[in-house]
Amino acid sequence: MTTPGPGMGAASDRAALSPDSVELLGLLAYVYLENNRPEKAAVLLTALETLGLADARRRLSLALAQLRSGKPESAAATLERAALRGEVDASFHLVRAQALLALQRHAEAAAAMRAYVALRAEAVPTDTTASPATR
Repeated sequence: MTTPGPGMGAASDRAALSPDSVELLGLLAYVYLENNRPEKAAVLLTALETLGLADARRRLSLALAQLRSGKPESAAATLERAALRGEVDASFHLVRAQALLALQRHAEAAAAMRAYVALRAEAVPTDTTASPATR
């Protein structure tokens, strides 16, 4: 009887990564993004996505890394998968607007930016009782 080795399937690979390892890969991808290495971030985040270990934040980071790597088509496809999972928030619309703009889809980019602004406006609390001096 043989023991499955690395790469023998997503289920065996998923079990091989501890939650700490997944978090470390996500953190390393963030560091790569922050230090202008989006290609390296995309590789790590794609691996997590392929293994079924990426959450909504990591999928959005993957789209951003793909966009910054000059691959707006890949970013749009990643965003489409996120949308199908219901992972749509203000940040999603902001990255989507950037991807659509890079693809020269100006009307759709404008609509995505309007959605971003609308969601951001909903998130900002407005206190109408405070005086201008206390705001």
